[in-house]
Amino acid sequence: MRYTTSAFQYGFSFAGQKDIGRNRSTNQDEIILCPNIGVFAVSDGMGGLQEGAKAAVYVREVIPAMMSFVQKEVGTPEEAGAAFTETVRMVSDGLFNTANTKVHIGFGATFCGVWLYQNKAIFANLGDSRGYVLPKYKKMITQVTEDHNIAAIMVKNGELSKADAAGHPASTRLTRFVGMCAPALPDYFICNIKPGDRILLCSDGLYGMIDNRKLVHILRSSKSPRVICKRLVEQANENGGNDNISVVYIRIVS
Repeated sequence: MRYTTSAFQYGFSFAGQKDIGRNRSTNQDEIILCPNIGVFAVSDGMGGLQEGAKAAVYVREVIPAMMSFVQKEVGTPEEAGAAFTETVRMVSDGLFNTANTKVHIGFGATFCGVWLYQNKAIFANLGDSRGYVLPKYKKMITQVTEDHNIAAIMVKNGELSKADAAGHPASTRLTRFVGMCAPALPDYFICNIKPGDRILLCSDGLYGMIDNRKLVHILRSSKSPRVICKRLVEQANENGGNDNISVVYIRIVS
């Protein structure tokens, strides 16, 4: 099905799916699907915290309500990017101020979202859930967002290769997340987008189990977003399913 919004230049189709994986007793991942305002996201409750699952549910419930107001107050993509990150910051700071303290963090979750606006895809993130773009005529998928963890810092400092970072213990140590000590510091990225491009949002339970070459193969394997999501989840589970899996897939159409 083709969807449109008044703020986005193109049409789009989408689907989302979450799965418990093979080695977890509960599912702490959440997805956000708001085609009416062009906002989509994944949130991964931090498993090492007492209330990671509740933090992800909080993100799922609050972000759509706040973004429905934000879309009416911006003009340029730069303003939209700043407003998106400000919304994520407010959500994170609200959680910290009501549920956490500087000496005890009990509620925490990642956030990675995209806002389809004008002819852009505007990504915002806190944590290590990821946003990718697969352009129509490209063979390689591009990670748009940057992981907020110790491993990513080590890669930037030349202490660790990107290949080794994937399975390194430092990859599980987040430096930013929803519920972190206020003020939170989300990033945003503005990407040009056109018909035929594909967008993928996912938790580490997906990208940690499937390499980029296989991701591209699956993203191009069907015209149905639901089938794409199903195949991604199945592949992650076939490869071990070590964590909860969340995925949102969007294809831009004319």
